[in-house]
Amino acid sequence: MEMWENRIMKTMRGLLWFTIMAGGVIALLATVNWLPSLTQKDFARQYGSVEDAKRSLGLDNVHVPAYFPEGISWPPSLVLAQKKPYKAVVMEFKDTESMKTKLIVIQSSMQGSDVQLQRITLSELKKETQYHLKGKIALLQVGTCDNKMTCSRMTWQDHSLHYTVLFMSSPFELIKIAESMIH
Repeated sequence: MEMWENRIMKTMRGLLWFTIMAGGVIALLATVNWLPSLTQKDFARQYGSVEDAKRSLGLDNVHVPAYFPEGISWPPSLVLAQKKPYKAVVMEFKDTESMKTKLIVIQSSMQGSDVQLQRITLSELKKETQYHLKGKIALLQVGTCDNKMTCSRMTWQDHSLHYTVLFMSSPFELIKIAESMIH
């Protein structure tokens, strides 16, 4: 009887040590997984909201359109932001019916960086023209995007920031969206 109690105690002690060691390994792995986010805080990463990105990176202004065409969902389905190597915020909005990305808004401190930051690109340019956007000179482009759908893009500069708005549609609604971003 005493021998069985000894075996049970040894087994219980072994299970206890095994549980403690497994918990320690899990804690170590969680810490190792968390460390890169501390060292790369200013580099591109995904945020839960525009406010989270703004607060986390200490960005002064993030311009969000005040006008959204019918069928565009709010809040953004994706918010990416970075402080290094240049400041940038990317917002993607989905179509409420198809749940596909329909609108991309990019704000960047580096001109020409918009192509690197958008997952949908204007692949075939059909028309390009300058457009006066509330006192700013903007470049309006119309063509087709990666998925062969009609899309339009507008880019402009306001002080030291560069803006790009890509909309999966003709430019009429795009112009209203872009105008709503300029205050």
